[in-house]
Amino acid sequence: MKFKLKIFVFVLFCWFVISCNNDSNRSSIPIAPVQVRINLLHFPHLSAMPGTQYFTEANPAIGVWNVGYGGVLISTFMDLSSPNVLHAAFDMACPYEMNRNIRVFPEGEDGRFAAFAVCEACGSRFNLIDGLGMLMEGPATEGLRRFNTFRDGTFLRVVQRYDL
Repeated sequence: MKFKLKIFVFVLFCWFVISCNNDSNRSSIPIAPVQVRINLLHFPHLSAMPGTQYFTEANPAIGVWNVGYGGVLISTFMDLSSPNVLHAAFDMACPYEMNRNIRVFPEGEDGRFAAFAVCEACGSRFNLIDGLGMLMEGPATEGLRRFNTFRDGTFLRVVQRYDL
């Protein structure tokens, strides 16, 4: 009887440990420093839906110090519970290619008003309109690595997420 109880407790413990593992926010893209603080008055298209802006290299003159692994892609989306336009930010490195030089770019000619981002190499397509960067189609198996965004008046700040 004690042996069966020990086995039951062991199986229960293993099930508990496995069930607590949440990989939904994990990304195969390596963590790299992100530090962006831009004045939204200089990027008026980020006040509309769907607005996008990307940065692939540091430019401290406009508030871009670190751009993550492959670059920073900022997009706007609508909160369904209020009329506010919100901001989301993603690493531009494609999670399928896992190369900092192979990036996703806003879809379309202008690139300032895109609802989707597309990988320049594998063609994977990601949804920007919901603020999550989820995979829509292509060989990739995960969405884009997300960053945290904070708005303070006319300034938007983008920093690393730590919910890995």
